[in-house]
Amino acid sequence: MVLLIALGAFTFMGCTIFWVLNVFFKEKIMIQQRIKKFVVSNEKQSALIEGTLYERLFQPMLGGLNGFIGRVTPKHYVEQLDRSLREAGNPMNLNANSCISMQIGAIIIEIIGVISIWIAFAIPVYRIMLILAAFIGLTYIFPGLYLKQLIKERQYEIEKSLPDVIDLLTVSIEAGLSFDGAMAKLSEKMSGVLVSEFTIVLKEMKMGVSKRDALKSMIERVPVANLITFAGAIIQADQLGVSIGNVLRIQSNLMRQKRRQRASELAMKAPIKMLFPMVFFILPTIFIVLLGPVLIKVLQAFSS
Repeated sequence: MVLLIALGAFTFMGCTIFWVLNVFFKEKIMIQQRIKKFVVSNEKQSALIEGTLYERLFQPMLGGLNGFIGRVTPKHYVEQLDRSLREAGNPMNLNANSCISMQIGAIIIEIIGVISIWIAFAIPVYRIMLILAAFIGLTYIFPGLYLKQLIKERQYEIEKSLPDVIDLLTVSIEAGLSFDGAMAKLSEKMSGVLVSEFTIVLKEMKMGVSKRDALKSMIERVPVANLITFAGAIIQADQLGVSIGNVLRIQSNLMRQKRRQRASELAMKAPIKMLFPMVFFILPTIFIVLLGPVLIKVLQAFSS
């Protein structure tokens, strides 16, 4: 009986969700059905077969919700989420509306699952509400924490590879290449997050975007302090007509000096960080080994 009730609840919720989606997107479904009569589907089927699982299954399902989500979600939240996704490197080619749609879908699934558990096992209502609140809170908080971790790792990799990238650009320009040619050589010889960003800059410049705008777009995608300084120096040198080779050489020396300073700073922090495990783990063990036998003999002497 309990199993039948759970299956009935699942069926009812599924039919309700299907009816709501059909009401909201009825006109769009009719337009798509009419278009399918006049469009050859071979190319579309091959594109779906070649795409990833997300592109073939989840992206079409979430695509219809994006417009509705964009209209009802606060604009500042969507802009902030879009900026975080850009800084994280656009994982899975997601945008803000797709992320919000996935969160809403996960919350709906959690509500259905918790209601089914409540019906099947007759758990008290307050416990069910606590479980549901915990699941919804994790669904809301976890994507933000995950994006922050991705952004942190990406910026650390960029900071680490920036001096080497500037060195290769400097050598290429001193060998007679232009800045565009130096970036093309960089994309051939190296790989990584920063190299992919310079490749995007090169593609934008080939499409007609000015060097200044392309570098500013890169800064918006990757707001790293040292990279902002480097891009600002390149933009200023281009505006003033200064030799880019000299600017790159100065920036290379500056980045390496900053790297040495950061290494020295971490080295000076090491003794303080080692103090806590030494006090709480190493010193008590040493005291036990050294003073344990003496303490045992003293206790034996007093007991006798």
